[in-house]
Amino acid sequence: MTNPVTKELVDAFYDAFVKPDGEKLAALVHDDVRWTTRGPIEVLSFCGTHHGKAQVLELSTQILPKLFRDIRLVRESLVIDGDRAAALNFQTAQRCADGRVITYRFAHFFRFKDGKVIETTTIIDSFNAAEQVLGHALPTDGAVTQPGSDPNLLNDLVFL
Repeated sequence: MTNPVTKELVDAFYDAFVKPDGEKLAALVHDDVRWTTRGPIEVLSFCGTHHGKAQVLELSTQILPKLFRDIRLVRESLVIDGDRAAALNFQTAQRCADGRVITYRFAHFFRFKDGKVIETTTIIDSFNAAEQVLGHALPTDGAVTQPGSDPNLLNDLVFL
């Protein structure tokens, strides 16, 4: 087994990915990384599987910045077990194409090797995200809550 993952390592990864800081991200991603995001590729073009550091850096520093700006993450939970980590996140970003704010939750599952991400699978609330990207009107009847605003509520549909 490789060295155990730390919260600080996961935080450094998210910080480098969201900015995006290609130099810092390159230091945190293994050369042989397998990066998978589950979702409808026809609507969410960043979904799919990317192999190798070069493809992941291209995704984070070139592809995503053309689609979204002002990306913000709120981590709702983080579990670390040895060389693996799992996080539930709430993401907010502004679409570059039209300025609309898109929000959704996603689960992120990591495996690390030698202190670097070697494998990651992201499962997004793709129905919610796709509906927003397509510009469909979604109900916001006041039942929607921001993460952490009420610890007794968990609402999977979040729209701004």
